[in-house]
Amino acid sequence: MNYGTNQIQLIEPPTSKPDNLDIFLILSEDILGIWGSDGYIEQINSTWEKGLGWKDGDLRSRFAIDFVHPEDREMTRTALARCTPGKTVNYENRFYHKDGSYRWLSWRLLKDDKGILYTLAKDITNLKQTELALQKATIELETRVEARTQELQKANTQLQAEIEQNQQTEAALRHSEEQLRRVFDEAPIGMTLAALDDRYMRVNQAFCTMLGYTMPEAMAITFKDITHPEELELELPYMSQIISGEIDSFDLEKRYIRKNGEILWVNLRLIALRDRAGKFLYTLAMIEDITQRKYALQALQQSETRYRGIVEDQTELICRFMPDGTLTFVNDAYCRYFNQEQYDLIGQSFMPAIPEEDREMFNQTFFSLSQSEPIVTCEHRIILPSGEIRWQQWTNRLLFDKEDNPIEFQAVGRDITPLKQAEAEIRKALEKERELSELRSSFVSLVSHEFRTPLTTILSSSELLQRYGQRISEEKKEAHHQRIAMAVTRMTELLDDVLTIGKAEAGKLKCQPVAMDLRSFCIDIVESMQIGAIPKHQINFTSSGNCSDAYMDENLLRHVLSNLISNAIKYSPQGGEVKFELVCDSEAGAKCDPDLGVFRIKDSGIGIPPEYQQHLFNSFQRAGNVGNIQGTGLGLAIVKKCVDLQGGTIDVASELGVGTTFTVTLPLHYQPPADVDPIDEDSWGMGSKE
Repeated sequence: MNYGTNQIQLIEPPTSKPDNLDIFLILSEDILGIWGSDGYIEQINSTWEKGLGWKDGDLRSRFAIDFVHPEDREMTRTALARCTPGKTVNYENRFYHKDGSYRWLSWRLLKDDKGILYTLAKDITNLKQTELALQKATIELETRVEARTQELQKANTQLQAEIEQNQQTEAALRHSEEQLRRVFDEAPIGMTLAALDDRYMRVNQAFCTMLGYTMPEAMAITFKDITHPEELELELPYMSQIISGEIDSFDLEKRYIRKNGEILWVNLRLIALRDRAGKFLYTLAMIEDITQRKYALQALQQSETRYRGIVEDQTELICRFMPDGTLTFVNDAYCRYFNQEQYDLIGQSFMPAIPEEDREMFNQTFFSLSQSEPIVTCEHRIILPSGEIRWQQWTNRLLFDKEDNPIEFQAVGRDITPLKQAEAEIRKALEKERELSELRSSFVSLVSHEFRTPLTTILSSSELLQRYGQRISEEKKEAHHQRIAMAVTRMTELLDDVLTIGKAEAGKLKCQPVAMDLRSFCIDIVESMQIGAIPKHQINFTSSGNCSDAYMDENLLRHVLSNLISNAIKYSPQGGEVKFELVCDSEAGAKCDPDLGVFRIKDSGIGIPPEYQQHLFNSFQRAGNVGNIQGTGLGLAIVKKCVDLQGGTIDVASELGVGTTFTVTLPLHYQPPADVDPIDEDSWGMGSKE
């Protein structure tokens, strides 16, 4: 390895009158530049200032890779490595604008036999934005259609809600279709939609302007009519693969023939549109005019002998070190990474920068190297001078002297922190998927169990009425009808709970406070629930303080109170008393703020085992002592969601065999965040049974 320091000699711009290349660089509207073989910028045209804000003097002798978006640098280095003399290389990346933003550029490079790079770039930011908009609109359209299909499968008792949701879905579909049409029609590049017979079903104005046709004229031709004969055979195999499903898209540079006979160079990106079964439907083409870019590249090729490279630069981290970790050589990329000078690093050990918990693994890796296996790749963390911890991957080689004695290590490394972060996200997503799978299993088990009993009741009563209706008294008939009605009500309540918790989990359950008399509201709930509780239970309601001037969400509060009172009745012995207390002043104790309302529901029921209390508000969770008492495990989950949406808290105190007290504390005048949308009162059910 050469330990010497390479001297960098900058090529000064000529002071004589501009030659043909200089004139072409000035006139071209594309972003043109000349880079040395070391990757440093030697000359750019004025379009850099128009497109990227940089003048020639700003970038001359600057390292081009430094202006590439960090996420795109590895890909850019790979593309540069593929560029050999006489061969053009195309790639895309994000390039730093002088205003601090990044712009998407499409590059075409040509290297001469001495390493000089001639670069031509085109700003494709609009194209990238168009692609993203199209993908977003397509995904939104498919999502809306699938949601509408699922909604149509709901129970008959939800028919009215389904109709309203379908109307909303249809409006959203129309909105999505309109968005897609606008993106298509107003795109700054040419766009076409063609069927299997190659006939255009839709073209935009940019396509017509590009080729000099009117809209009706363009609709009457096919891509074969405007493609240069020499390139038609090149494109047809790609089209066959698109139709057969072998590929979903392709990119191609080709020539079009304008209406007036002129040749137009374009960059074609063609995408297959298929149905859910994968059957081919249409082709969507995005067409960019690159005629000036092609001519500019030809001019650069004609001037390839004018410039020479002077310095090589390695972008990977390279170092040499002794067995104890003492550095003997580092390259510029290594210095930049650690933000230190070369003379500060050489002679120092890098081992202190490796976290202690990683050092044993690191040492074992190096001790395993030998003459027969001198190379190893390892990953470890590193602590930067700033204190930031990053992940690195190194390929290490053990070097030997003439007597085969190990003398030194040589290593090439790169930062893999983004990769490690991505791995962590994948593990997190897998864990989330496992949780969702368990939730789905619980839901299926709940539905199959909770629906079986009311369905059995409906079936048995219906069969008795059908077979023995003439012999059964009117009183017994009425009893069977009541059993059927109660079973239907039970199923409706179950569906209502499932829909409500589903809306809460999806973030569609919102808070819409209104002015209300809190005491009257609570009395109405107590009276409605007391009807079903008599004569088995008695609900005693008390209130204190000024509760007439509240600003709260009636629907959410009704869910909270009706579920808690229903549970208190359900789990209390017959003849038991349920106490419901409302406090709107500081008499509730030190924890009560004058602007808070406290709701306490106390029963004398079976109580909740301590081991179940920490999971009390999870969906599908029920205590082990409930026995045959009916329940879904959703009621308290709904209560918790509704309390959270109103900015409140809920506490529980319970003792087995004695009873349970739930305390809900809510702001009396709650104002939800500004981005919360109002809720349609009829869009979710009012069931509240646990």
